[in-house]
Amino acid sequence: MEKAKFDAKFTALTAGVFIVLVLQATGLIYGINEWVNSQLPLVDTSIMHFLTGLGGWAPLALFFSLATLSEHRHGGVTVRTAAFLLAVAFGLAAVGALKLIFAEPRPRPYEPGIGGYAFPSGHTFRAAIIAAYGADRWRKYAPAFWAYAVGIALTRLLLHVHWFGDVLFSLLFAPWLYLLLKSLLGGKFE
Repeated sequence: MEKAKFDAKFTALTAGVFIVLVLQATGLIYGINEWVNSQLPLVDTSIMHFLTGLGGWAPLALFFSLATLSEHRHGGVTVRTAAFLLAVAFGLAAVGALKLIFAEPRPRPYEPGIGGYAFPSGHTFRAAIIAAYGADRWRKYAPAFWAYAVGIALTRLLLHVHWFGDVLFSLLFAPWLYLLLKSLLGGKFE
């Protein structure tokens, strides 16, 4: 991507991350969250739990391993893959820290297998970081990668285990962090 497009994309993502974070911190997003949650049906089915699981730890670990192995076979890790690996580590730490800082309750009370706080969505972050990297590395499949990330976000909403702001933040934060790290590591604007 040329520098001007990169800068525009990065600026838009920065603004989005900042706006959602401010709305969350000030409580101004609560009305939107409540409205979206009230409009969506609860779809608590086995298939929905299976689908949401595709944004869990195991798919991330598998994708992480495949990305790293494929790079090593080609002589080393590229800036793009290094940015992905660092974004996974820093991003998951940031998501965990934000969950503790905001301590936002989930829309539905705690149930076995659905623990912790709501903001931001870890499942959505994991799917979106895979999408950010996958769409950058295999550009012709970018729509499929982003459909996966948005699909995971939707499963979190339909299960009523996250608010709209939780998944929106993660969908913006993951590509923002990936682009930030890629540029800091000297990635080309290809």
